[in-house]
Amino acid sequence: EEAAQRFATLAQRLRGRGHPPEEVAHFVNRLIFCMFAEDVGLLPDKLFEQMLDASRIDPSEFALNSQTLFEAMRKGGRIDFKKIEWFNGGLFDTDATLPLEKADILDLIEASKLDWSDIDPSILGTLFERGLDPDKRSQLGAHYTDRDKIMMIVRPVIVEPLLAEWAGVKAQIEAELAKAAAATGAVKTKATNEANRLRVAFMERLVGFRVLDPACGSGNFLYLSLLELKNLEHRVNLECEALGLPREFPRIGPEAVLGIELNPYAAELARVSVWIGEIQWMRRNGFEAARNPVLRSLNTIENRDAVLAPDGSRAEWPKADVVVGNPPFLGDKRMIAGLGEPYTTALRSAWAEVP
Repeated sequence: EEAAQRFATLAQRLRGRGHPPEEVAHFVNRLIFCMFAEDVGLLPDKLFEQMLDASRIDPSEFALNSQTLFEAMRKGGRIDFKKIEWFNGGLFDTDATLPLEKADILDLIEASKLDWSDIDPSILGTLFERGLDPDKRSQLGAHYTDRDKIMMIVRPVIVEPLLAEWAGVKAQIEAELAKAAAATGAVKTKATNEANRLRVAFMERLVGFRVLDPACGSGNFLYLSLLELKNLEHRVNLECEALGLPREFPRIGPEAVLGIELNPYAAELARVSVWIGEIQWMRRNGFEAARNPVLRSLNTIENRDAVLAPDGSRAEWPKADVVVGNPPFLGDKRMIAGLGEPYTTALRSAWAEVP
């Protein structure tokens, strides 16, 4: 929260200097990810901190220094004989940066001394809100749905049904393996093959499972949904290994979660939250983070209206197995004031059967 407050203050300063809110949000997202990346070893030798230190004496050098770093992260490269991974993913699509003053750089240096490797991405949503709207005086943390409430939806909608499904498949696998253990020749081979087929089919089911949040905001539901799917895949892998079946490398990734979000920079922040969640999960479970690129493009988190298409017809949603989320709600009496009369009229026309 202390770090979030520093970034919110920085964002407000940048807004006060006339920088557009969208540029400020994009820039702040990059800075946060750089701090995370160096603390998990994706940026070598505390390179981001070194860049800040190099800019401390003459803040006018920050723009060039940060551009050099962002450009190396955009496509991979080297800085002072240090190899920089190819990050990609849209977050480093350009080398664009914003100029900083000495006080800004000193604040960032203090923030960079914290351990960002285990940051809870849910705090980023409040950062985003404060950064885009400096008039917000809401308490940090007041505007995101907390983990326990999110799990009240994610657990019964995603975790429990898939666990129940796996329990049934596992029982079938165990029965086939017991049959194989008691048999020889073709019967043994057939039973072993069937056990493997059941394992592969369920793993494909998990890898193909899709979760949609059609009003995803900064991505907290998607972040936790991804972690739970990865936990489930890991559990299935370990239980299969205990039964004597092959264990696979984790395959479920950020593409498992689908989002729709009206604000372009909230959509980007949702991608950042999911990227951070994926990298954290891999590290905590003893796996290397992805490389070439580090960040998979997340076009599955879309920036658009979830209920109306540009022509005023109903918006289409991507195919998904389940829908989760905490969508905004105005209420019938506030729609015209909140959305405007033309939009409200189009909405009621497209969704005539909704009260």
